[in-house]
Amino acid sequence: MIKKVNRILHKLSTPLLELLNGQNLPDKQHEAILLLSMDENQFPHVAMISVGEIVAIDETELRLSLWRNTVTTTNLSRTGQATFVVIFEGVAYYVKISVQEMFISDARHDRQCFVAKVVSFRADVAKYADIVSGVRINLKEPEPVLQRWEETVADLLR
Repeated sequence: MIKKVNRILHKLSTPLLELLNGQNLPDKQHEAILLLSMDENQFPHVAMISVGEIVAIDETELRLSLWRNTVTTTNLSRTGQATFVVIFEGVAYYVKISVQEMFISDARHDRQCFVAKVVSFRADVAKYADIVSGVRINLKEPEPVLQRWEETVADLLR
């Protein structure tokens, strides 16, 4: 049985807002986020993104910067919606978002960007077990990746 920490809301919780605030990226580099979209055949498509590709502007708005010409960006452009899942500090977060493409002039990296509004937010924990980990990553070459993330987040915050 899953115990809901929060009822379904339309804004991000403080812990998730802090994770996605675009600050202290080296400390958050191991966190991975699952981004789900719907493909043309109505099957879920899953992509992994990092804290260097999504930033929370506030409790209800996020911005994403994704690789161009991918299945994910095609799906987001076509449907205007997605869900992302992140496991952080023992809680599973499920966030449904509506998205619209956005253009960032003079962006330092050739990425497809989106502005997202929180449609629903849910935080879950299991009553009978602790969630000890979600998807975690180790960057093979941290320095250039973290540099790109810092630049990408700065572009998204302009």
